[in-house]
Amino acid sequence: MLRSLDTLIGFVTVLLVLSLAVTMLTQMVATFLQLRSRHLRAGVLDVFRQLGWGFDGDGAEILAHKVVRSKDAITREDLIETLLVLAQKNTELKGKITVLTPGFDPQALLAHVRRAALELSVERPDLAAAVVRATGFARSPLAALASDVFGVFDTTMDHASAKFTAQSKKLVAIFGIAVALALPLDTFDLLKRLARSDSAREQAVALAQSLAANQSDVRLAAAKLQAAEIIVVPSSRVEWLARWQQVNWAGVAVSAILLTLGGPFWFTVLKDLLRLRSAAASQESQDRAQRQAALTDLPPSGSGERGIV
Repeated sequence: MLRSLDTLIGFVTVLLVLSLAVTMLTQMVATFLQLRSRHLRAGVLDVFRQLGWGFDGDGAEILAHKVVRSKDAITREDLIETLLVLAQKNTELKGKITVLTPGFDPQALLAHVRRAALELSVERPDLAAAVVRATGFARSPLAALASDVFGVFDTTMDHASAKFTAQSKKLVAIFGIAVALALPLDTFDLLKRLARSDSAREQAVALAQSLAANQSDVRLAAAKLQAAEIIVVPSSRVEWLARWQQVNWAGVAVSAILLTLGGPFWFTVLKDLLRLRSAAASQESQDRAQRQAALTDLPPSGSGERGIV
């Protein structure tokens, strides 16, 4: 049983390492294209739309860009405070805020809400910072504006986050397929090689344990797999074409599909398999000890009395 488990652990380890490499590529591209910031700007624009805030020309897009800039995330309170800062130089935005808070200018409102939050944090040091800020808004003349923003913010940003996640999954799928084709990685061949090679299984299991304990990074893990010839990276186009003559196309297709599941999925599977292996190894050790004890209790052969002929 341990041999089969080790083969499966080695296979999952390869998928985990390659999936983590796919995740790194996805993050690099997402950062380069500023995908998170783009979806965040779209979410802020949607908040303006739901508040009924119309701006002349490209005013809404320009304002959303100034709110987000290069941020990857924003809270409800951050949004309102940023709008108050921008309203000090944006007459159109100042007018919309003044409708909800007549008699106050943005600078005075900003000072008021910060003072209210500070006073509350002194009164109730046990409260979380997010609760303090939200309560500070509720106790200030900004209560009407905060109520409108808070009412649409969470749902709108959840929707923007879901769009970003969907786009990220598409990138993961693209890079997963690309990695499977670039190696090329044949699932059936990999399983056969792991099943036949004791040293490959041992090295893969050792690497799996270090990965589960967060004691190895992706580059080092990939280098170890390559050194053990568990994965083969073609060094030239000729070698890559030769590899395609040896692999099973269906096996490569299966690998591509498995890599699209992502690193978190394979990390969870690996930890479950390692726990199962630990339990199986413990049970096998107990069974071996019981067999040895049973053999020790047997009487020596030929120790009985010899009959008279």
